[in-house]
Amino acid sequence: MRFLVMSNTREAMPPEAAPMLVPAMRAWVAEHRGSGAIVDIWSFAGIAGGGGILDVDSHEQLDEVMSGFPFGPFSDVEIYPLSDLDASLTNLETTMARMQQAMG
Repeated sequence: MRFLVMSNTREAMPPEAAPMLVPAMRAWVAEHRGSGAIVDIWSFAGIAGGGGILDVDSHEQLDEVMSGFPFGPFSDVEIYPLSDLDASLTNLETTMARMQQAMG
């Protein structure tokens, strides 16, 4: 299951926390890249925030990964489930065909 995760800073982290949070973020990324849960990750240029693509086996695993996100307490996080485009287009075609059958 793939998810787009977007994080925007809600409030600045306390300056005294930066020496702990930055290494914690590096470790969190390394751990989840290593496990394959983080497929891609980035920061926004000139803006405090970033995003990534996570590939996990379940919503529970997603929750487990995100519960350890070091910047979580200072961020607004949005998570979007991703679907294969071809499958989505096939589903749309099927739905449209059913609607046409029902109409006439």
